[in-house]
Amino acid sequence: MSWNEGFGSRGFLRFVAVSLITVAVAFGLYACRNLTDEEGVVAIGLTDAQGDFLTYTVDVISLTLAKADSTVVVQTLPQRTRVDFAQIVDLTEFMTGATIPAGNYVSATLNVDYTNADIRVDDGNGVPVPVAPADIRDSQGVQVTTLPMRVTLDNARQLVIAPLRPSLLDLDFNLAASNSVDMSGINPVVTVNPLLVADVNPDAPKPHRIRGPLDSVNTQAGSFTLILRPFNLLQGDHGRLTFFTNNNTTFEIDQTTFLGGAGLSALAAKSQLTATVAVGTLDLATRRFTATEVLAGSSVSFGTSDVLIGNVTARSGNTLTVRGAELFRRDGSLSFQDTVSVSVENTTKILSQKDPSGPQIVIVPDISSISVGQRVTVFGILTPAGTSMDASNGLVRLLITQLNGHANGVPAGNLVMTLDRIDGRPIGLFNFAGTGTAASTDANPNSYQVATGTLGLAGVVANTPLKVRGFVRPFGQATATDDFGAITLVDVTNAPATLIVGWPSLEAAPFSNPTATGMSVNLTNAGLLHDIFRGGVDTQLSLSDAPIVNAANPARGLFVIGDNGTVQVYTRLSTYQAALQVKLAAGRKARSFVASGGTYVDARKTLTSSLMATGLQ
Repeated sequence: MSWNEGFGSRGFLRFVAVSLITVAVAFGLYACRNLTDEEGVVAIGLTDAQGDFLTYTVDVISLTLAKADSTVVVQTLPQRTRVDFAQIVDLTEFMTGATIPAGNYVSATLNVDYTNADIRVDDGNGVPVPVAPADIRDSQGVQVTTLPMRVTLDNARQLVIAPLRPSLLDLDFNLAASNSVDMSGINPVVTVNPLLVADVNPDAPKPHRIRGPLDSVNTQAGSFTLILRPFNLLQGDHGRLTFFTNNNTTFEIDQTTFLGGAGLSALAAKSQLTATVAVGTLDLATRRFTATEVLAGSSVSFGTSDVLIGNVTARSGNTLTVRGAELFRRDGSLSFQDTVSVSVENTTKILSQKDPSGPQIVIVPDISSISVGQRVTVFGILTPAGTSMDASNGLVRLLITQLNGHANGVPAGNLVMTLDRIDGRPIGLFNFAGTGTAASTDANPNSYQVATGTLGLAGVVANTPLKVRGFVRPFGQATATDDFGAITLVDVTNAPATLIVGWPSLEAAPFSNPTATGMSVNLTNAGLLHDIFRGGVDTQLSLSDAPIVNAANPARGLFVIGDNGTVQVYTRLSTYQAALQVKLAAGRKARSFVASGGTYVDARKTLTSSLMATGLQ
């Protein structure tokens, strides 16, 4: 058989990066009743990173926290929640807020139900291949139904719950290290061997998103509070969370845009229980969440319209082809549809997501603004099968779109790129016909023209790997020198890197040359997965390489061992290395290794990492 640890036929999974499940405690959050002197509040969220599971939808049944003596085991999730992990990218979604007894918690257990899972893997060309429930198996080859995932915290960094004492705990369900995908047969087979990573009070938490009905607005304090109702839930009360705002907070309320105080006043005018979504960041000093973007009323999914999110891969007249679409129906159901035909008219309203480089919201006048490559959220009416949508009286929101590729040479005015992917989808899915002012100026993915304005281009040369974010030029208006307007540009050579290695036949000696700061990784018997990923750009290492992974801080990091579903977290590298040595000497073998959080130096084949996670079997 041909096995890839954490792979379909190529590429890395949506969970290769850290921070997949986050537990936050008492940051502007309160529960539904007053706290006693022996209670605290905990909020729970979920997140992920990009990769090759096009959808990974399962039911999260419960999440429990336990004290050392197991006398207190707290259930923190009030109801079963269906989640598509593959669609939560680069942020944390709050799941619940619960009042729990004060004390030191040493472990967490996440229970996931795979019985009705919808998992589809990329066939290597961007086409989703469904995985049958019978082909989702554990390490013994038995079909997975309900799967408990337990992680034990390091004794030196337990989760402390106390009144008015904020804490933050990240639990990372790392799919790259937790899943093997076999594409060699007629049907793909996914083997799940969960590896969780836990971090108490992380130094750099991701942006957070909260969804739910509006509870209250305090214009004097510049804040608003929502009732937590995550993902696609239409009912339930998972607690409360307060977001603060500032002059740069953008609002879209009932498909009308506002900025700063004007937006908060418009939100205050809405009735209690108005559907609201907020995205913001945590200030580590003040322990307050500040909203960067707020949607409310008819601008929110699960309102009066059906909603889809995806990328336009072709356009013919007023008909858009949208691929990789996540569908939210007005009845609250969630599904994935690879291809949806969307009809727009001059009556379709067009808005644009905030440009993060400044406070202004760009309002685009007409449907010509929707071109090939553009990522969109579309409000309209879906057919029962979900293969087409009428948005003639709906809304299209243009979202910031990400290009991944390489520079064709030293920029002379515009940046010229060879595109590999757009928002993670292979460039071969996109048909650029009609994008230009004439056929001769249609966008060419091998010579893609990026207008960079005042962005710095120093150091960009031929083959420099780049991540560019911005907006596609309007349909039929691309020119020989302008296909895309960039708002950010990153040379990913020095971007945060992730090393992922899979040993499908298991490896008895995965590491060598241990030092006080790190160790070398043995790639000799690795499968197809022995890659460095930076900003969505893949660099495959040679099997003869022995990359060195050094801890950014050997005395304070995340060092994790997962052994057939049992996970132990260490915070000191020396303790981690000693534990690995004991387990390997006892006959355990490595099946996967993930390291991330720092930079990779190609010339020295050295990665500086704040996280190391080894899966054993």
